[in-house]
Amino acid sequence: MTVPEHSSGDSFRPERGSKVGTAVLPVDKNDLLECIDTGLGVFASDEYRAVYWRNKLIWEIKPGSSNVDDVLRNPDAFLKTIEGTFGLGAWAIERAITREIRLRFQLEPSESRGMVAAIKSAMSEFPPNQQEIVEIPRTPPERGFLDPLKSFAILARSEYRVTMFVWALVTAYLLATDLKPNLIQLGELVVAWYFISFGVYVFNALTDVEEDRIDHPSRPLASNSVPVTDAWAIFAVSIAVAFETSFFIGIPCLILVLASFLLGIAYSHPSIRSKRLFPLKVLISVSGAVIVSLAGGIIGGNLDAAVYFSATFFGLFAMVTLLLGDISDIPGDTASGVKSLPVVIGARNSIFFIACIPLAIAFIGVAFFRMANLNPLFPVLIVIITAYSSLNLISLLGKYDDYEFVRLTKSRMRLVHFAIQLSLLLGLLVL
Repeated sequence: MTVPEHSSGDSFRPERGSKVGTAVLPVDKNDLLECIDTGLGVFASDEYRAVYWRNKLIWEIKPGSSNVDDVLRNPDAFLKTIEGTFGLGAWAIERAITREIRLRFQLEPSESRGMVAAIKSAMSEFPPNQQEIVEIPRTPPERGFLDPLKSFAILARSEYRVTMFVWALVTAYLLATDLKPNLIQLGELVVAWYFISFGVYVFNALTDVEEDRIDHPSRPLASNSVPVTDAWAIFAVSIAVAFETSFFIGIPCLILVLASFLLGIAYSHPSIRSKRLFPLKVLISVSGAVIVSLAGGIIGGNLDAAVYFSATFFGLFAMVTLLLGDISDIPGDTASGVKSLPVVIGARNSIFFIACIPLAIAFIGVAFFRMANLNPLFPVLIVIITAYSSLNLISLLGKYDDYEFVRLTKSRMRLVHFAIQLSLLLGLLVL
């Protein structure tokens, strides 16, 4: 028997009336369940994502339920839920589910003139004594020895934002040592702060899975490309490496790493969840950024004005990327009750506020650069960089509801952060 084009070899089930040995296999509710999941797969990256959408839609019909019987009892409500969830894309979902049911149950066109009619016609084919849904077993793939390392690589690639903290740390350390670093100490600092920042980001991802399945379905945990058990293990190992390395650097570094860790936990932990309220969310994020830069200066042995410039600029620009992320996360934040600044005052007002931040950085840089003993090249560079930032941010005023464009702008602003920190290093050069 050949596998039908609409099915995959891994999940193939014989069609109604086909023989296996001498037995004729009837269709059942699990067949209908597969049809729904396959149809929802139009907007899913894998089978787990399709199951997520199915359960979410059933929950909308009957809160607290994940039983597909609720779809079978009320297909009209299921259709309305699809339309309310997917908007203009609902027609593709309905057509895909209808097509799958028609093929699996061998329905005539007259029996399946739409998803509701197809579900009702398919129901008539069930054996009379079938009452309960038995989920089709999904055999987990075998785990290899290197799989945890692969999970680490996937998460490290996803959480590339950690490099912003490492670069700010390196910049502050170089400023504090007047571009004459102790390379061994600098390497230890990079290890400690990379892993504490990475661990905090992984912990945040672990507490954000449901929101990410709405706003960022391709992220490792939301898409199930990294098992949750691997993520917890990676979080624990990362924190352990950070604390151990910082202990060897010195007690001041250990205290600063601990402070950064506690701020990260306060930001994401379900019992605290500071990120649900925008004043605390912004305060914790900015404080965490400032601590990183100050750590570079403290370990470098010189908290001069240039290091404070670095900490101030990183703290302010951390606010830029944070609030841009909040704008792109408005749907998920609204659904989960997170009170971010864009949710409270609106995306448009938030953009005006964000666009003022680079201007504040420019003012500080131009007005006080001589206090930090920076050369005349620095104010020129900082004006050019911040002007570019503000122009990019203002361009969002007409596209703030285009969340992909907002995320693209956020990526550009991360590059701007690197440029601002680099301008400080160039400002130390003797011209």
